[in-house]
Amino acid sequence: MTAPAILASAAEILRPPRRIPVADAAARYLHIHRPGGESGLWNPGLAPYMVEPMNRLADRTIEAVIFVGPARTGKTAALVLGWLTYAVCCDPGDFLLLNTSEATARDFSKDDIARAHRHSPELQARLSPYASDDNVFDKQYRHGMRLLIGWPSINQLSGRTLRYVAITDYDRMADNIDGEGDPFTLASKRVQTFLSGGRVCVESSPGWLIDDPKWQYHDPHEGPPCKGIFALYNQGDRRRWCWPCPDCGGYFTAAPSPDAFVEVEGDPRLICPHCGAAIGREHKRAMNARGVWLAAGQAIDRDGVISGTPPKTRLASYWLTGPAAAYQSWGSLWRKAQAARAEMEKTGAEDRLQAVLTGDFGMAYRPRQLHVTRDPQALQARTEDRQKRTVPDGVYFLTVAADVQSNRFVIQVVGWGREGERWLIDRYNLRWSRRLGGNGEPEPVDPAGHIEDWQLLIDSVLRKPYPLETDEARGLAPAMLAVDSGGKSGVTERAYLFWRQARRAGHAKKLMLVKGSSRSEGARIARTYPDATKRQDRKANARGEIPVWLLNTLVLKDSLAADLERSEPGPGYIHFPAWLGAWFFEELTAETRSAKGWQNLGGARNEAMDLMVYNHAAMLALNAERLNWETPPAWADPRKNRIEMSISEPSPLAKPAPAAPPAPPKPERAWITRPSGQPWIRR
Repeated sequence: MTAPAILASAAEILRPPRRIPVADAAARYLHIHRPGGESGLWNPGLAPYMVEPMNRLADRTIEAVIFVGPARTGKTAALVLGWLTYAVCCDPGDFLLLNTSEATARDFSKDDIARAHRHSPELQARLSPYASDDNVFDKQYRHGMRLLIGWPSINQLSGRTLRYVAITDYDRMADNIDGEGDPFTLASKRVQTFLSGGRVCVESSPGWLIDDPKWQYHDPHEGPPCKGIFALYNQGDRRRWCWPCPDCGGYFTAAPSPDAFVEVEGDPRLICPHCGAAIGREHKRAMNARGVWLAAGQAIDRDGVISGTPPKTRLASYWLTGPAAAYQSWGSLWRKAQAARAEMEKTGAEDRLQAVLTGDFGMAYRPRQLHVTRDPQALQARTEDRQKRTVPDGVYFLTVAADVQSNRFVIQVVGWGREGERWLIDRYNLRWSRRLGGNGEPEPVDPAGHIEDWQLLIDSVLRKPYPLETDEARGLAPAMLAVDSGGKSGVTERAYLFWRQARRAGHAKKLMLVKGSSRSEGARIARTYPDATKRQDRKANARGEIPVWLLNTLVLKDSLAADLERSEPGPGYIHFPAWLGAWFFEELTAETRSAKGWQNLGGARNEAMDLMVYNHAAMLALNAERLNWETPPAWADPRKNRIEMSISEPSPLAKPAPAAPPAPPKPERAWITRPSGQPWIRR
């Protein structure tokens, strides 16, 4: 290193802190570069609501800044990159940036952090000149400051003394890190050494569900009762972004809901709660420019005069809602919300609406079925008198599901009509195998121990037709069989072997192995191929060619619960026959929806609910949700898929009759031996 470079480095070490606001430092030194998008110095005028939270990061009267907001608010650029720029250029201190995982940490480092340094001369000049000091997860600066880029683990959040900690996307992190506590608490311990000079910043869109079915959004400063970022927000001074109505001048907070808008000639307008004016999108930027943050206990008049006293707390907390987001148009918000609501009404699935409310509106989501306890008697009361185990008018095709128990297969058959309307056709147990015991009687089914018992699912289930209610000479056979592939030890291996046998017999296209998944996001069903190289599949003898469908049971059960609420026949309605007993409806209502998912709190049998979910998965695997009901394919066309009921099927409820005893073996013929000792002739 040259003498001037050494002197420059020493000057950086000795330079006193620059006492300028954080937002001013970002506007002066931080260059944003997004290929094909925003480029140039960070501009506070684009997202004016970020200025105050940024400046509070240098406020020695607080310990942390908490920011709740939807996507496309610019919060990461301001609170992470902007704050980092201030620390590097104005007030150095060791800085930990915590991402959700190692992969996201790597991506953020290589994309956002690298671009910020590359295009910001002031940042670039302060980087250490040694290549070994500029790594993906660790960067050193000339004045001695270190930037650590990590993810939630006890190794990242213990044993370190830090001045600054920024946590991004907080609600996508575990709420307990290796049993040591939540990320915010652990991060706060790391900065305590610096007393009032240490600071933590947490930003996230909501991710945790509301677990209180009675909570209502009344006080705009009160965040919903749930874990994660809103729990931190409620501990702070609870500041909301208020902007003035261009008609009456009254300040208000935009509600975090599609109900904040009204559609006027196809254009969404924001409703002023004071005068009821429908505000056009052309006013949004000007309203943001005049907006202010109000803490709980404060008020503002039409002249912009603020009164009241904020709560006394060491946490500065902010909650911004989707309508104010600078990079999200009102039209986009409205269209997303309308599409999500339409999908929920059509399919009962809430995942898309949940994603819109949390990611676009900045509001925690409460499931429609949260803690709803259904009355099995109310469901049974709406049953219909129908001929037993027949297919009524309106059914286009059948699906069947099998739940694997230790000593039986539980079978449930569903008939599907237009737009998801369905009829429960049959429910029974397969208890008896074709194997004979020592007394010549059939033995109980043993799915975990005997692969030959699985053949019953083909012969007595998949190939079993059901007569039409209006024409018993003709009927329908199932178009798809969904079989649970988990359970007792040995079941998964037998299920895989069964699928291979079914493939050789030509039944693979009508057979799907299913498995419940703990995930709460993503597709309702996903086809996977277990790989024998993975430890969890070695005992199952899988070789990677067997499709196993993972079911998002949370979403599918939410959909089922919504359909059970429908009171009139039509799309999504479920018809039940009167011959079903009370036990069926008790199984159907055994589980309760909580923020953790669907739970069987009483431990009652729940096969009816599981089998309805498996049948739903079978319908989705057939892609029947997208059928053109006017011209359906042959397998779903009532004019083409009816078969002749010419072969009588044995009842699966009856114990098979003992097989006839085997014929005695024929006596062996004696040999006449020639004198030479060689066989010659038999008699």
